[in-house]
Amino acid sequence: MTTSYNTYWQKERNRKYWTEPNEQVVNLVKAMDVIKAKNALDLGCGIGRHALYLANAGFNVTALDSSEEALNVLKKNTGEKKLNITVVQADYCQDIFQKDSFDLVIAFNVIYHGFKEDMKMALNLIHGWLKAGGMLFFTCPTLRDAKYGTGEQLAPHTYRPLKSIHLGDVHYFADAYDISELLSEYKITSVTQDEHYWNNKGTRQFSSYWQITVNK
Repeated sequence: MTTSYNTYWQKERNRKYWTEPNEQVVNLVKAMDVIKAKNALDLGCGIGRHALYLANAGFNVTALDSSEEALNVLKKNTGEKKLNITVVQADYCQDIFQKDSFDLVIAFNVIYHGFKEDMKMALNLIHGWLKAGGMLFFTCPTLRDAKYGTGEQLAPHTYRPLKSIHLGDVHYFADAYDISELLSEYKITSVTQDEHYWNNKGTRQFSSYWQITVNK
């Protein structure tokens, strides 16, 4: 799968959509006290739109992704800027960070790639990496998303959808009960649904994602 992501990021036309930070991430960061919350992890950072935003906001940022090509783009975009970004090439299900390392973890469009058990593993790892009171913001597609029910079903609410940006990806889709169950170790701060239409490869597609903020 890393090979397909490397191929995707090599094409400059694929990068444009992923350059601006998500509005909810921006609003979340603006509400934080960066003096008290200094260390942030952008998990599955891609080409680094959120890593760059966090660094410019004053965070010490660790940017993790499995794609070497994506991380090369991030390094290039950082350029001569004196931003505190540490780049790590690894899978997000690897336990590679020390306990209590981060005040904030952003996992935007990341940890639902795989099965429910994989997502649970990722959430458990993140829980260990977060400091007490630390915050996690992540997204996960709902059962209303256009990709749900398309392609090959691999497990309950789990598909290799036909309408994915990266064909061959496995997606886990969650309902409200699943979210509550998966987050049993966290304190849930906010659960909202972002729904809109967007253009995917020339086709108008309905997107429905949970946007979730929790604390350790």
